[in-house]
Amino acid sequence: MNKGKIIVGLDIGTTKICCIVAQKVEGKKIEILGSGVVPSRGVQDGEVRNIRDTAEDIQAACAKASAKTGVEIKKVFVGIAGAHVRSSVYKLGFTRQNSSKLIDLEDVKLLEEQVRNLNNEPGEQIISYQPQEFYVDQKVPIKNNPIGVMGNRLEASWHVITGNVSSTRSIEMSVEIAGLELLDFDLEPLASASAVLTDEQMEEGVCLIDIGGGTTDIAIFTKGIIRHTAIFPYAGEYITQMIQSKLKLRYEAAKKLKESQHATSALYQHIPENKILTVNNLTGLPPVQIQQRYYCRLVNACLEQIFNQVKNEINSSYYKNKLNAGIVVTGGGAMIPNLKNFVEQFTGYHAQIGFPISRLSNLQDKAYAQTIYSTSIGLALLAADNSEDYIYETLEKKEANVPQDKVETSMRFEQPVETKQKNLSWLDKIQNKIGNFLLDESSLKEFEDK
Repeated sequence: MNKGKIIVGLDIGTTKICCIVAQKVEGKKIEILGSGVVPSRGVQDGEVRNIRDTAEDIQAACAKASAKTGVEIKKVFVGIAGAHVRSSVYKLGFTRQNSSKLIDLEDVKLLEEQVRNLNNEPGEQIISYQPQEFYVDQKVPIKNNPIGVMGNRLEASWHVITGNVSSTRSIEMSVEIAGLELLDFDLEPLASASAVLTDEQMEEGVCLIDIGGGTTDIAIFTKGIIRHTAIFPYAGEYITQMIQSKLKLRYEAAKKLKESQHATSALYQHIPENKILTVNNLTGLPPVQIQQRYYCRLVNACLEQIFNQVKNEINSSYYKNKLNAGIVVTGGGAMIPNLKNFVEQFTGYHAQIGFPISRLSNLQDKAYAQTIYSTSIGLALLAADNSEDYIYETLEKKEANVPQDKVETSMRFEQPVETKQKNLSWLDKIQNKIGNFLLDESSLKEFEDK
């Protein structure tokens, strides 16, 4: 078969390791070729705690994906999460030496250098950073594009994501021991947003909530720009453990009960008090009889705990009155029946369940259009978006026409990780990301010469 362009996203989660093998196709879309999913043994609350177990699980997930697709997986784009991850906003700037010269990429690069040189807390490192607004002499330029503008002082506000060095290194080591090359990291809620949210939602203002196994991830967007991110360790496993504890069930029975579409509900008021669930628990003992209304009230209480944290994050972000598109919920926890109605009642925002379908290229992909795949599909999408360095060829796949990326109106800068990959230069990355939207150097010189 002919060669094709292949990308691999790896989601190292608390309950599962998921490897997605995809092919970049027209525009911003991808075609999923196959996946490998195995239970996760070495991750807790979104952080790698046992490197050896995690490495073995990564190998197993990638082996499954390879068997399904015929692709020999060597390089992966990995998500990062955990309570150690936090975001901050910094406004940085400088006074230009020659204010009569039009602002160019070198000026923006000087701003980026200021971000890279920020003093982090001891034991922390920058994972990624992204500009929000640019300011030229304290005014935001047209379309938030400073290139080609004349001005004295150039500033920008930056959304900066930092994480614990040892936690980040644990992910790197797990991937390396698994025999893979780690191309880069990205924050998991940003990956989920890439798979689930539309440009219109991000422009109008939206809060994405990804309820995973070990963590709930939050990402707030307005005007197409990431404004706030947060991660906290109350999620699907928290609900499972509460069911196990309060109903005195073994873990597997509690997990199976939680995942039942017939037994579980985010709301309980509509359930008759005399409705009983029969749950097979310990081998050799009679099934357990559970009042469904009581059980769903327990689930409801767990969700209130999670969404209290969500409300606090929204209120602390200063964007609570700017979420015109409301709340979008995804991840495994989004599969709980009646969750949409619960979220609307509890938060007062319009809500919907987010499925990762908008950027999948064909009907065969719809098998993966479930909320549990949002992060892993998003990682594959980010790998396709960010750089050709994240794409490699295999002899096992059909040839794909990969057009040039469409012009985008925002810029993204990834902090390089200390792995063995040869990253693109900063200037190459920024030009790949924004294409012809910015004037090139020759255009500026011609303009200035006139």
